[in-house]
Amino acid sequence: MGPGYFVRNLNLATVDLGHNDIDDEGLNALVEGLKKCHNLTTLCLSGNELITEAGLRSLSTLLQSEHCRLEHLALYEANIDNNGAVALSAGLASLSTLKKLNLSNNHIGDQGMQDLVGSLVNCNIENLYLSHNSFSVFGLRSLGTLMQRATRLTSLWLGRNAINDEGLECLVEGIVNCCSLQTLNLSINHSITAVGLTSLSTFFRSDNCCLEKLWLWGINFGDDGAVALADGLMGNNSLTHVNFDSRGITSRGWSAFSKLLCDTASVNNIYLSNHTLVEIGGYRNVGNPSTIVEYLKFNKLQNCTAAICKILDSHPDIDVEPLFLWKLKCLPLVVTWLEMARPNRCIVTESTEVFQCRQLSALYKFAHGMPQLAVDGYRGKEMKVIEPMSKKRKLDETL
Repeated sequence: MGPGYFVRNLNLATVDLGHNDIDDEGLNALVEGLKKCHNLTTLCLSGNELITEAGLRSLSTLLQSEHCRLEHLALYEANIDNNGAVALSAGLASLSTLKKLNLSNNHIGDQGMQDLVGSLVNCNIENLYLSHNSFSVFGLRSLGTLMQRATRLTSLWLGRNAINDEGLECLVEGIVNCCSLQTLNLSINHSITAVGLTSLSTFFRSDNCCLEKLWLWGINFGDDGAVALADGLMGNNSLTHVNFDSRGITSRGWSAFSKLLCDTASVNNIYLSNHTLVEIGGYRNVGNPSTIVEYLKFNKLQNCTAAICKILDSHPDIDVEPLFLWKLKCLPLVVTWLEMARPNRCIVTESTEVFQCRQLSALYKFAHGMPQLAVDGYRGKEMKVIEPMSKKRKLDETL
């Protein structure tokens, strides 16, 4: 396929030439043709491991060309090292239209990462794939700088990069200010322990956090990591999926997640628990304890409904004594809440009779806990009826 092909097909939007044994000479010829395709938005050259630094310099001239509007560039498994990354960076710096860049399965080290970051700050990058490369803590620190400035980045893939606790802490320093990141993949970074997972809590609890999916596959962090992760997620309302291999996690680790999802210590604690997570551990919660599965099922409902179901499920007889501080003022609120909860009794498989007992129990506790107020309240209501009648009799007598 020579330059003439592209002259005859100037409206091409997508070119996929992955795994075609393209070398530098072939890429140079390809670039000359692609420069004429002003509608090109997607280019895949993945798996062409014969391309070297010289070929990537040629590719950069395409990225720097006046009419280049490329949005998606895939170069995974392209044998790119630091020198190749430097050559590619020269072109990326001019490509403000780029939204998706896949550089996974290469040999990019710290220097290459530093140059890439310098070029990507000018892009509107949304999806960045850097899994299975060779950068260390220094590279992650550079990446953190990008995260502070990438206002549109929604997906970041960093799996299989030998990231350790120190590296994760450096990354967190950057992503804590990223208000757009929705997916973060840290899978198969075996050196991450509970210490590193604890550092994620800073990000989870930040006002900027809008992360929805966190993947930690292939990391055997055990009970300590599970506890660190669960504690860090306290107060987070954005994450829906936190996936990891549950091997090595015992009842102690699962108890931490159970408390995160439904702290049964009090009704108020349940209300303040997490009602957004729908998947923890294995895919579709396979292999999770039944209690965790039940709570996650409730979380698939709306937040308010999830909280109501957890309260009904965990407190057969709701403790209203803490409300006595406000005397009978809270009684109408309790009655209203129970009426609102009535439609959800079927979700927790509770019969109508049992639910009616809940209502009567709550009313009895108020009457039993504050008998004089209950009597006075009833008498006051009667007096309001009697007083107008007595006034009417007096008026009749005067007439």
